[in-house]
Amino acid sequence: MTPRRPLPSVPGMTQVPQLRDGEVLLRAHAEADLDAVWEQCQDPEMQRFTTIPVPYARDQAAGFLDRVRAGWADDSTASWAIEVAGRFAGTVDLRFGEGWASVGYGLHPWARGRGVMTTAVGLALDWAFTERGVAGVRWEALVGNEPSRRVAKKCGFTMEGTARGMSVARGVRYDAWLGSLLAEEWRARAPSAG
Repeated sequence: MTPRRPLPSVPGMTQVPQLRDGEVLLRAHAEADLDAVWEQCQDPEMQRFTTIPVPYARDQAAGFLDRVRAGWADDSTASWAIEVAGRFAGTVDLRFGEGWASVGYGLHPWARGRGVMTTAVGLALDWAFTERGVAGVRWEALVGNEPSRRVAKKCGFTMEGTARGMSVARGVRYDAWLGSLLAEEWRARAPSAG
């Protein structure tokens, strides 16, 4: 196995905290993740329910890793690689603004159906509420993305409803499901979270 080298640091870049719960590790993305990121983005379900370009080229995976690094550097985004058993399994991120965060996540097909994403999102949420002190976190998914909605519900999000035409993917407008989780709600469930 090729050793994972963290992406080169950028002046002002925050050290990416490692977060772990059992077999699920959230860590900094590494250049060694590039092929797995590209491979994940070839998956039809990933293409159907996210805004990634289709087709998705290898240089777009490199651009994604650059944006991850830039997000940590300018403090606009916290993005972690999800690792299970030493293998890249996906990404979870938080985008910050006005005291809130928006959560986004995607999982490689090999890691689905094992509770990995629920654990990963729980780790990221706990960090957002305890370390960043956000007031709440927003969740959004294209209507029909049941796996994403299941994860959000298991993590305690309240389903707020459907916003017609709110999301845009590859130039097409889609209806989106919306949810929210407040800091006090997370704290109230924290002993059973994770």
